[in-house]
Amino acid sequence: MNAIFTIVAKNYIGLAQVLEQSIRKVSSVPFYIIVADEIEEELSAEFTLPNNVLIAKNTLTSIDEKRWQEISYKYDLVEFCTSIKPACFDYFFNSKNFENVIYFDPDIFVLNTLDTIFESLNHKDIILTPHILNPQITFNGNYQDYQFLLNGTFNLGFIALKKTEQSQLLIKWWHNRLMNHCFFDKDNGTASDQKWINLLPALFDDDIFLISRHRGMNLAPWNFHERKIELINDKFFVYDRDNKHSLKEPLLFVHFSGYDYTNIGDGISSHKTTNLNKAFTDLMPLFDAYSLALSKSNFKHYANLKYSYNFYNDGISVLSLHRRMYRRLIELDDFNYFFPFKVENNSYYSLLKNHGMLDKSAVLADKITNKTINNFNKKLHYVNLLFILLKNIVGIRRYSILIRFLKRYCVEENQVFLITKKQVMKLK
Repeated sequence: MNAIFTIVAKNYIGLAQVLEQSIRKVSSVPFYIIVADEIEEELSAEFTLPNNVLIAKNTLTSIDEKRWQEISYKYDLVEFCTSIKPACFDYFFNSKNFENVIYFDPDIFVLNTLDTIFESLNHKDIILTPHILNPQITFNGNYQDYQFLLNGTFNLGFIALKKTEQSQLLIKWWHNRLMNHCFFDKDNGTASDQKWINLLPALFDDDIFLISRHRGMNLAPWNFHERKIELINDKFFVYDRDNKHSLKEPLLFVHFSGYDYTNIGDGISSHKTTNLNKAFTDLMPLFDAYSLALSKSNFKHYANLKYSYNFYNDGISVLSLHRRMYRRLIELDDFNYFFPFKVENNSYYSLLKNHGMLDKSAVLADKITNKTINNFNKKLHYVNLLFILLKNIVGIRRYSILIRFLKRYCVEENQVFLITKKQVMKLK
């Protein structure tokens, strides 16, 4: 009756297997790894993939080839993996005939039995976990709470569904939205698959879904500030940091979002942006347990594999700019570039090539950030001086008008004027 699955590109198969091994210690529930990527013959020869590793393109028959090409191109890796999540639920319900299905992100680590989740599905069709639970007047979290207004109330690194008429209605509605609107797009109010679920309490009756307040579910960097960990008789428990008398609940699973997995596999626990492990010393045993599991895994064997949908058929890299312009072009009535990875004449690739839009550099523009540019602050100082000079030349009124106008040119989708004569810039 029960199943668990995750979705990864092929470089994260090893990470998904770490999740699988953690589940195996507490449960015999079938676990599946859906690979949202192409698997080349050389990979199949080097690594014999287990039977529970399913190639999404060959498995999800509800998405035809034309649509597959579109979404794998217009979405980046994370957007694409999340866009097929409803189709995966549909597959497990209607092709594999499971009754209760849990989705976990691959960077989750299970530490205790999941029976309480499956038991809740006896009474509810849908189970969700909010990012945070405590209403703090002065917020002291690692992520500012306004970010949950941008990214969504619920964290979709976990969602559990029971096969019912209502849950399948949710899947169909959700799938339809994600085929076109699974972008991280603050201007349009979307955050991949996640923020759509904000609407669930408005669209469905209260008695079919559970918004779980179990603190042992989805412990993560965005709620470390409110949940304290204690190791008792080799079992992890969690309780409210602000209330030492609060109920201690079993820690079911941890979401290691935003961590440097290459280093953590070497026994080093580190977050990409902050030293959260040093800020919350009670969490160190968790980091150590995850580090140990990664160091014993196949993580490194897969980690350097390249995501297939980052490249055209001739090996030239796809830029974020290409994807976002493609998104805008889809909105045009006469759009006919249905197979964007192809490189023949009259293709989207040839359109980009003819307008000098391909990047053959050793280091792609997408890889360059303020963290990778040498002497960034010094260079930024010179840019600031140029804008000060511009303000002095045109005056503050024209300068104010200019910078508001230039915001339109900072939207990648609006760059389609570089490859088409149509006026398609959206004025915001």
